[in-house]
Amino acid sequence: MEPSSPRGRRRRLLPLALAVALPWLWFLVRDLGGPFDVVSVGLPLIACAALVTAALAAVVTGRVWPLAAGVSTLVVCAVVVLAPMWPRAVAAPDHAISVVVANVWDANPAIHEVPATLLDRDVDVVVAVEMPDEAFFDEMTVDARTIGLGGAVQERTLGAWSRFPVQELGDRGLPRSRVMRVAVDAPDAPFVLYVVHALNPLRSESFDEQRLFTDRLLDAIADEQLPVVVAGDFNMSDRVVSYREMDAALTDAMRADVAGSTTYVGGLWPLLMLRIDHVFVEPTWCASDAATFSVPGSDHRGLQVAVGPCG
Repeated sequence: MEPSSPRGRRRRLLPLALAVALPWLWFLVRDLGGPFDVVSVGLPLIACAALVTAALAAVVTGRVWPLAAGVSTLVVCAVVVLAPMWPRAVAAPDHAISVVVANVWDANPAIHEVPATLLDRDVDVVVAVEMPDEAFFDEMTVDARTIGLGGAVQERTLGAWSRFPVQELGDRGLPRSRVMRVAVDAPDAPFVLYVVHALNPLRSESFDEQRLFTDRLLDAIADEQLPVVVAGDFNMSDRVVSYREMDAALTDAMRADVAGSTTYVGGLWPLLMLRIDHVFVEPTWCASDAATFSVPGSDHRGLQVAVGPCG
């Protein structure tokens, strides 16, 4: 049969069509979690490797379809990485409450510089996780009182300081070393603050265990009578199933009219564009003025955002 016949052309186009289409099957399997969550974490590097490999294969074979596969994979990875960072239109809150959140890192070589960095941001509530010791909490508490943040609560390595009266609540079956529930009596907008420092699924638990933790967290939040603000280091990339579950039930405050930013900046990790520190609010609350900032000595960026009841 002549190569220029319709059937011959279809045979030549089939590998090209498959090369372009196959990477998009990612969206059919990613919610299976487990190994697909592992892959999702590495997508920025996978995209670069796929494009380079495809270009070399195209040169060696003299065919177009390997390059088409590489470009298609690059586009899929870009969509998966950038979509959960994309800004969303969110109304500004009424009775705005400004919040700062930071993983201060228990091996922080500049730990004594951290209190001033967090407290000088002129906010109503400060949240810290992975505090190195009792001395850090005490130093923060003394300094916080001088600027009107008289409320202070601590649960092991988790701490919170507030301009409003606070009271630590029960754990609702959640691990106390990983979640602290705090009643915050803000005028006209009392709420429950969940301070979170979840385990790392690449080191301390599996992604399936992270998903179970997320399910338990969401169940506890659903039972609250007051509005809820959830803040901290979730060790949860915004590309995994657990994040999509949180985002479906709550509002990601750090995407309120601005793009979400990478928050894990230690070593070579910025290459993976990981956004693992979050602030979520329930749907009846809104957010504005989201930003990240450097925390001296920490391998995480801090978060700052205004939250409160929607107007």
